[in-house]
Amino acid sequence: MGQLSRRELLVVGAAAGGGLLIGWRVEARPGTPAPSATSATFAPNQWIRIGKDGRVTLVVAQVEMGQGTYTSMPMLLAEELEVDLGQVHLEPAPPDDKLYGLPGFGIQVTGASTSVRLMYEPLRRAGATARTLLVNAAAQTWKVDPGTCTAHKGVVTHGASGRALAYGALAEKAARLPVPTQVALKDPKDFKLIGTPARRLDTPAKANGTAQFGMDVRVPGMKVAAIALSPVVGGKLADVDDARAKGIHGVRQVVRLEDAVAVVADHLWAARQGMAALSVRWDDGPNGKVSTADVVKELAAASLTPGVSARNDGDALAVIAAAKTKIEATYEAPFLAPRRWSHSAVRCTCAPTVARYGPEPSSSPVPGARRRRRAACRWRRWSSTTSTSAVRSAAGWIPTGCPMRSGSPSRWTAR
Repeated sequence: MGQLSRRELLVVGAAAGGGLLIGWRVEARPGTPAPSATSATFAPNQWIRIGKDGRVTLVVAQVEMGQGTYTSMPMLLAEELEVDLGQVHLEPAPPDDKLYGLPGFGIQVTGASTSVRLMYEPLRRAGATARTLLVNAAAQTWKVDPGTCTAHKGVVTHGASGRALAYGALAEKAARLPVPTQVALKDPKDFKLIGTPARRLDTPAKANGTAQFGMDVRVPGMKVAAIALSPVVGGKLADVDDARAKGIHGVRQVVRLEDAVAVVADHLWAARQGMAALSVRWDDGPNGKVSTADVVKELAAASLTPGVSARNDGDALAVIAAAKTKIEATYEAPFLAPRRWSHSAVRCTCAPTVARYGPEPSSSPVPGARRRRRAACRWRRWSSTTSTSAVRSAAGWIPTGCPMRSGSPSRWTAR
C-alpha cells in the first residue's frame, strides 16, 4: 500500500482516560493538521476506540435495518485488528455529513448495497493500523523487533520469550506512537472472519426486547400523534369533521395540515381511535384520476424519446442489429409508494421530539436601547431512518411549529 491520500488520512491520539483512538477522514483538507484526540473538537469521520480496559468500540454510520451492517462492519474491523467479533462494541454515529458521509456519496446514508462495498477497505485499514501500532507498542516495551511479535484475539505475543500483553495494556503507549504511512492488509486467503458465517450481533437484543427503537423513546409528558396523508400525490386536505374524535378519552388535539391531518393524544391507542373517528374529505387534485396504467403508458412513451447518455462505449445498436438471435422483453414494476420508494416502510415512521420554548436575548444590544427578546426553540429528536443527516436537514419545520434557524442548537439521537 502506498502513501495515504487525504481520503485515507489516519489520525491517532490519546483517547479520554488514556487509550487508543483511531479514525480516518473522508475529506481532510489539504494542509490542515489532524486534530488531537484529546481536543474537544476531535471528531473523525469513522473511528475506533480501544480503552485501557481493552474494550474495542466502533462508531458506525451505517444503519442496521435488518440487512446485517451491525455485524458486517465489525467483521471488517475485527479481521484486521485481530480480535474476536464479539469483542467489538458498537456506537451509532451522530448525524453529520462532514464527518460521517459515505465515501463517494458525501451524505450519511445507508442503502443501495453500499455499506460493505464502500467501507470494505477503510474499515480494514483502520483495523490494520491499530494492530500495527499495538504490536509496535509491545515491541518497544520488550525491546524486540516488531516482526517477532504477533497479534491474536486482542493480545500481542512475543513468540521467542512467550511474553504477552493485552490490547488494553498497550493502548495508552500505542496512542503516543507515530502513525505508520503504510500498513499491510491481510491476503484474502488468510481471512478468519470475512467470508465466513457469523451469528448476528444484533439478534440477542432484538430477541430479548432490550433493543431500543425510535418508537421505544419515552419522555415525561410525551404525546403521541397518528397522521393520515393525502392518498394522492399533490392532493390536499379539503375538510375534516373532528367532533367524534375529540370526544374520545385521551385525544388532545386535531391538527390540520395542507395535505395531511394528525390526531394528538396521550397514547398511541387513543391517537389511532381518534384517527378512525375522523371524517376526512380529500381534494385529490390533478392526479386524482391517474392510474398505474397511465403511469406505465407515460413511462413507455418517454423511453422512446432521446435521453441523456451517461456512458457510450462502442456501437451497441450495430451489434444488436447484426446479432443472429435477438431476445426482447419488457419488465414493469408497480408504482408502490406515492411518497418515496417501495421500501419506504423502513424509513422514518416515528420521530419523538422534545421542544422547549423560552426567551432569547438579542446579541450586542445598543447601550440605552431596549433589549429585544425573541422566542427560542431548543429541541431534541429521536428518529428511525436510513439517513440521519437527511432527516435532520428536512426537520426545519415540525408540527409543533418550532422554527429551525441557522445555527440553532439541537440534539439528535439516531436509533
